[in-house]
This record gives sequence, C-alpha cells and structure tokens, in this order.
Amino acid sequence: MVNLIHVDVVDAESRIFMGEAEFVIVSAFDGEMGIFPYHIPIISKLKPGILRLKLPNEEEHKIFALSGGFLEVCDNKVLIIADIIERTDELDEERLIKQREYAYERLKHSNSSSTVELAQVQTSLEITIAQLAALSYMKKKGINPIR
Repeated sequence: MVNLIHVDVVDAESRIFMGEAEFVIVSAFDGEMGIFPYHIPIISKLKPGILRLKLPNEEEHKIFALSGGFLEVCDNKVLIIADIIERTDELDEERLIKQREYAYERLKHSNSSSTVELAQVQTSLEITIAQLAALSYMKKKGINPIR
C-alpha cells in the first residue's frame, strides 16, 4: 500500500483540489520543493510556477499553474493558497503567448506608467510565464491533462 498525503489547493475564489496524493512538487522561492507523506512541518512562500500532484493509481501528474502564494505542511497535510491557480486543461497556449508579448511591450515602453501599473503588468507577466512553463513541461513529458 502506498503512503499518501492529504492536499488542499485553494485560490481567491474557490477550492481547486482536495484529495490524496503520493507526493507534491511546487516552485518555492528557494527552488523546486518535493513534499512526500509525513514531511516535516514547513511554511514556505511560493513563486509563480508549476504545481504537480502525483495522484494514486494515476500514471500522469495533475498539473496546475499558480501565481505564487503560500504552502503549509503539517500533520501529513499540505495546504497551498494562491491568488490564481489554473488547471492546465483550461490553458490556451496561443492566447498566453500573445499575453506574454503584450506584457513585454508594456514593460518596454513603461517610462511614463505608474508604479502600481508596472507592478500589475509584472505580476501578469510572471503568471503568464508560469502558465506557459506548465504547458511546456507537459509537452516535453508527453503528459495529457487530467480532468
């Protein structure tokens, strides 16, 4: 029997995932972090990137793109909280490439923009890059999204 860890993934609007996993891999500020059953307690800030869940009895990982956020591990439970979490089966690569290019252009010509606007564009760009990275990872590994 495989050891499992309980995982809750929530964003600003709803619970995205709740269930058991064999392990969790997430992008933390100090690098990629793997969380396995009975991991020591930890709290970590997450950067925009890929969240991978290895579900029991599934060959492929469940993959999400997240905007950053926080991770808490305690008592064989993982809680991931982020402003924006998107399932990879909902991502449109063509739209994301256009968004990325638009954000780059706005940053390049931003000498008269407000600091708040620049921060918003930078955040949008980071999220878009994370989403494209999730899609790229899936293509490279030949992974189909789990619905």
